[in-house]
Amino acid sequence: MAVQLLKRLFTVEEYHLMGKAGILSEGDRVELIEGELVQMAAIGTRHAGCVNRITRLFCRLPEERAIVTVQNPIQVSQRTEPQPDLVLLQPRADYYSTAHPLPSEVLLLIEVADTSIDYDRDVKLPIYARSQIQEVWIVNLQENCLEVYRQPTVNGYSLMLRFWRGDEVSPLAFPEFVVSVDLAIG
Repeated sequence: MAVQLLKRLFTVEEYHLMGKAGILSEGDRVELIEGELVQMAAIGTRHAGCVNRITRLFCRLPEERAIVTVQNPIQVSQRTEPQPDLVLLQPRADYYSTAHPLPSEVLLLIEVADTSIDYDRDVKLPIYARSQIQEVWIVNLQENCLEVYRQPTVNGYSLMLRFWRGDEVSPLAFPEFVVSVDLAIG
């Protein structure tokens, strides 16, 4: 008779306690996904350059309209706290120093994906949809395109659009703010 092994899943609170206790350090590239500690992929130069470009682009938004945060956590549930590459957040006076952002405070979430494309699409994207994050962009460095996901449901996003070099797109939260796909993918 085979014995089924059970996983020990962690809560966000336990995850934070691991950091305070020194079990995890700031240098550990892990995020909490559905209760499991997941090692994040190393950041390659193309990925880093892409994050730098889109950060500079979105920092042009007026401060009173959005807070731009880079590779910082958002708490999407009691067992999930990913660290997306870039998030535009609703302005908050404390700049999220008293609590990590919640899905309802996310205006746009962006993942830059090279080697992590399958993981971002198959694991993280459904979590973002279930959390009702209104818009997610995946900068797909493998196919040199921008994937835009909108209309979240419990089963995923009901609208997915792909944009290629030469195309432009605007976030739902900022329809007047036009983004060149060429700039996003480099």
